[in-house]
Amino acid sequence: MKVDSSYWKKLWILFFTFAKIAALVVGGGYAILPVVEETFAKKYKWLTSDELLDMMGLVQTIPGIIACNSAVYIGMKIAGIGGVLAAAFGVCLPSVVIILIIAAFFPHLNPSDPWLLGAFTGVRACITGLIILTALRMAGKVLKGWFAILIALGVFALVMAGISPVYAVLGAMPLGIVYACWKRAADKRIREAGGIQK
Repeated sequence: MKVDSSYWKKLWILFFTFAKIAALVVGGGYAILPVVEETFAKKYKWLTSDELLDMMGLVQTIPGIIACNSAVYIGMKIAGIGGVLAAAFGVCLPSVVIILIIAAFFPHLNPSDPWLLGAFTGVRACITGLIILTALRMAGKVLKGWFAILIALGVFALVMAGISPVYAVLGAMPLGIVYACWKRAADKRIREAGGIQK
């Protein structure tokens, strides 16, 4: 069976993009979203920004590393099982190589070296900027109604009070289901009454 060359191109882009993310973008799952959005939503238009936001919500509710879960999700959406393998291999390979190098040389580094401390300070500041950028982009696209704003503020307050984010996410899911059912019923009543939904 002949495979279309565009399919192999997708596999290469998935592998290369997630290898680049794993090698260069540090700071966890939130920090990868700008790179993923720029590549797959804006440049190639294989996914929409809304799909990526849904992905971020989904991958945080299941066990595993966010970057790897994201690679599997995006790979499947774009190129099926082949995409899953390409993206997952891409996201794992640089991490394995880098951690092997660090494990071999890090014990011999001087933790008080100003060059090393300066590098880590710059990386931490960069990660903070990426997370803030991701939060602002998500807020602009998600917080469009009173329900979403209330949930966001409630979760913020709970986490600041020391409640585990896991419980906050698990609590938000049934609330979202109840709201969706209520909104659907309300929209149905409006249509049946001949009203116009605004």
